[in-house]
Amino acid sequence: MGKKEKASEFEKNVLGIYSLVTIIGSSELVVEGLRGILDYSGESLRVNTVSGVVLIMGAGLEITALTAEELTLKGKITSLEFCI
Repeated sequence: MGKKEKASEFEKNVLGIYSLVTIIGSSELVVEGLRGILDYSGESLRVNTVSGVVLIMGAGLEITALTAEELTLKGKITSLEFCI
């Protein structure tokens, strides 16, 4: 097993325990470790993650990509709150 495979396995193990939220500027956000969408509108998104509930507030929020474990959101992001 090479270094790249070991790093990938490490990431999978870590993300199995924790969620990862990546904010790109104030217009894009990626949530990894997704467990489900609890509430969604153009002004807010509340998701359940492996680490707890995350609330994102903003304007014109749009889910642009969604898998069983990851979500990408675009729009004007004004706040992010972890509800652990």
